[in-house]
Amino acid sequence: MKFELKPYNYGLSDRELLGDIQRVAKELGKDYVTKAEYDKYGRLCSSTFQKRFGGFGKAHELAGLRRIRNHQATAQDCMADLRRVAQTLGSDCISTEDYKANGRYSLRVISSRVGSWRQAIADTGLRLSSQFHETISDEDLFENLEQLWEKLGRQPSKNDFVKPHSRYSYAPYPRRFGSYRKALEAFVEAVNSEGGTAHHPDDASPQPLHNEANQRFVHRTNRTPSWRLRFLVMRHDNFRCVLCGAVQNPDGGITLELDHTVPWSDGGETTMANLQTLCNWCNGGKSNLTLSENKKG
Repeated sequence: MKFELKPYNYGLSDRELLGDIQRVAKELGKDYVTKAEYDKYGRLCSSTFQKRFGGFGKAHELAGLRRIRNHQATAQDCMADLRRVAQTLGSDCISTEDYKANGRYSLRVISSRVGSWRQAIADTGLRLSSQFHETISDEDLFENLEQLWEKLGRQPSKNDFVKPHSRYSYAPYPRRFGSYRKALEAFVEAVNSEGGTAHHPDDASPQPLHNEANQRFVHRTNRTPSWRLRFLVMRHDNFRCVLCGAVQNPDGGITLELDHTVPWSDGGETTMANLQTLCNWCNGGKSNLTLSENKKG
């Protein structure tokens, strides 16, 4: 798979932005559009209107559409709606993206009535989602993005960051990198920069240390490859099983996995030279055998 960015929509005129929200309203047969509806069918995302016009409701007004008003909502109304969304989703942990897609009020209204999103979650007895966990590393975010990109077969959009396809919501990406676009650019730069880790089939895998006392291997590498090493190996193998040629097809029960050519149990290390792409069927059949053993069997 080749990772490429979609055309950048920066620089669109006010007329083009308002025209797009009018288009979505017309296609839906409505005289207004919710943020969730625009994020699903619009050219951009609803937050663009907040930045350009000072609010999504203000954009409605300028576009000649009926403005959605929720200024009369009380703190009790907001918390009751949070509980309703949690019950609808069947979870006591909801993210801001979950609420924006299912809630009645804007996040700004909730913050102004209750004090903050965090406070509203606490007051309703719910749990904060992982987007508020500051321990998420760049590597974790990139790995999640890489896996989501592969599953979709295209560049993920804001609305794609939902469970079970994505471990994290959309929010950590613009918060960490300044914008979602910058997060994408950092990801593409990371996966496409070889950094001297090229794959050479004839390279020898680093030999593990051997503990004579208990006859066990002391490995120099971790058994589980990093997200970047996983991507580099699969890219080298053209995202296909090297044995049967299968490609990723979760609906058909086929997933791609990394296999140690020299089994980990025999001292094989987690390096480019000792990893290959296999489908779950071939990998399950190979188990801890070497390819030469398979041929003999």
